[in-house]
Amino acid sequence: MGLSHKKMTRCVLGGDRGFTLIELMMSIVLMGIVASTIGFIIYQGARSFQVLDTRSDLVAKGTLAMERISRELRLIKCTTAGNVCAPQATDITAITSTEIRFVNTSYAGRGFRLDAGAIKLRQGSTATDPEDILADNASSLLLEYKKKDGSTALPPSDIWMIDVSFTLSSGADSVDFKTSIHPRSFR
Repeated sequence: MGLSHKKMTRCVLGGDRGFTLIELMMSIVLMGIVASTIGFIIYQGARSFQVLDTRSDLVAKGTLAMERISRELRLIKCTTAGNVCAPQATDITAITSTEIRFVNTSYAGRGFRLDAGAIKLRQGSTATDPEDILADNASSLLLEYKKKDGSTALPPSDIWMIDVSFTLSSGADSVDFKTSIHPRSFR
């Protein structure tokens, strides 16, 4: 036949046309490293999107709640005595560090409080009036009542400014909100 033993061995075993076991193993390991790196990058991107989505949801809820609280507190009614208009016990019916109930300039009762992880808007000035959830996922609500000089106001008639701060949380994310409100009718 004329084929030498060396040529016959190459034809039977595949010779230069195939891959060795070591080359196959190396390519599988390299493909695994590349695939795990790409998977990690995709996972981090999806996780970042989820965190950003949660945070933007908290910011939207908090901004809406703060705007509503500010709008309502600006409209607290006051009782006029001469040139001064200051709130009385009939205008602000309850003040604590986590709750306020008051009558607005339209003589409608309103209130805000923290209850079971939600900031609630009260549709009346008594404790039994209906409430709507203004913002859920609230971990804190702090109301501070200030005099004109910035010191703490105790009776309603001393209130000049109301500092409102609250925190909304979801999982490990939390967003803090804070503002100071001067009711328009106070002078």
